[in-house]
Formats: sequence, structure tokens, C-alpha cells
Amino acid sequence: MALEWRVQRPAGRLGVARRVPSIRAGHYIVTMGTAIFLLSISALLVLWDFFLKATSVICRPVARSFLNARVSHMAAHLMRLARVYGHLSVELDDRLTIGLPNPCLVCANHQSMADIAVLMAAFKSHSLRFVAKKELTRGFPAVSEVLRIQQHALIDRHGGYRSTVKALATLGQRAKHGLSPVVFAEGTRSRTGEVTRFHTGGVRSILEITPLPIVGVAIDGGYHFASMTNLLKNLRGITYRIGFVGVFDPGTTKRSIGDAVEAVQDSVAQQINEWHSLTAVQG
Repeated sequence: MALEWRVQRPAGRLGVARRVPSIRAGHYIVTMGTAIFLLSISALLVLWDFFLKATSVICRPVARSFLNARVSHMAAHLMRLARVYGHLSVELDDRLTIGLPNPCLVCANHQSMADIAVLMAAFKSHSLRFVAKKELTRGFPAVSEVLRIQQHALIDRHGGYRSTVKALATLGQRAKHGLSPVVFAEGTRSRTGEVTRFHTGGVRSILEITPLPIVGVAIDGGYHFASMTNLLKNLRGITYRIGFVGVFDPGTTKRSIGDAVEAVQDSVAQQINEWHSLTAVQG
């Protein structure tokens, strides 16, 4: 069963409010749907984590091949659970599903860890490799295994400039074999949904090794449930949007790459401001 995305359109469809069973947890009302979603996703991630660990011990190349073929479907399944049980609305710009250069460098804003799963589900025909914090390789069921087995670029924030450049350069080398790097250019998650300054260093380090077109992507909605506290308040009424903002030619010089990243930032900010204005009108 394929993930049933709702294609993004200028005007949103208003949902009809209805009563749902709920339980009280501390100071929060947790709907039964959200409780089922949290239990389901936790069980699924633990199951996947066990399978990936076991497969990796037996034969790591087999585990990597499995993920390369199935990780997009796994991410789509997680989003489907959020939609069915958590009542999360997901809007995907259909321009992300067809006609994009492959490979490419995906440059996006960042609001929550869910951004990783959403992009994996959206870019079905691309082999994405994320620039992520090294801390994510421990303590996150399934997610940590995926990052390690697929050899994503893992940045040690306390490792210094040299180790960061080395990790990005390695990702740039792997891009020569058809992989598409993903850079959250803000460098950290936005807790308010507002777009902050895009940094050019990570993008430039990759493109200096392997020139690639930049695909700009705007992501919005994840900041509503960036923490477990917010997640317990229920996903109902939250719309998670993923929008295509353009393909950008970064050129080959430091200045041209910087100009391209700045253009992506402006386009992402414009798109998110339009979404927020639409939400305000609908509200």
C-alpha cells in the first residue's frame, strides 16, 4: 500500500471537528489515536532496530543493500501511521516526486527529527545521505542504525573543524557514485518555524568535491511536535508541509555557491511565510 500523500494546493481543505476518546496524562489530554500512534511507532522502531542490528552483525553489506532498497518505504510507513492514528495532515508538493535531477544536493530548512523521515519518503528515486549530528548514532532505535549502516555524514560538534571537513568531503566523494547529499543549512532546528540564516560551509565542502545542482526544499509543521511534550498534545490539526522551491545552479566558485545558498534561503522563507499566512486566514 503506497503512502497516500495529499498534494499541496494553494487553498487548504478545512477538516470537520469531531470528538475523539482521550486519556489524561499529567497536564495533557492524550487522544487514543495519539496513544496508539506512539505505541505503534515505538514498537515498529524497536523491531526494525533489532532486525538491522542482527543483519548488520551477520553481513553489513546485506543490511546496507536492504536499507538502500527499502528505507523510503519504511519512512513512508511511519508517516502513514502518523496520518491514520495521529491525525497528522501531510501535504507534499508533487514536483518533488518527478523530474528532479538525480543525483542532486538537497538544501532545506530544519524543524524536527521527523524531517529526515519525511524527506526519505518524498525522494523515493533518490539515495539520500544526510549531514547529521554524531549523537544521533546512539540511543535512537532504527534511526541510529540507518545513519551508521548507510554511512551518512556524521558530524561531531566537539570534534573540531578538521573532522567536520573530513566527514563532508567523504560525503562529497560518495556523491560521485549517485548519492544525493541532504544539508539542513540552518545548522540546527528552528523551534518556532521561522527560517534562520543558511550557512554555506557544508554545502560548499560537498560541492567542491562533486559539483551537483541544488534542489531547494521548504519544510513546515515539524516544530509543533519537536519535543515529546508537544507530541503528547496530539497531532490533530497540525499540517506538515514539504514544498519544492526550485533547482539552483551553484556554479563552481565560493561566491557563486554562497549566492545559490542565499537564493535557496530566500525562496524557503518566502514559501513558509506564505504557508503561515494561509494558516492564519484559515484559522
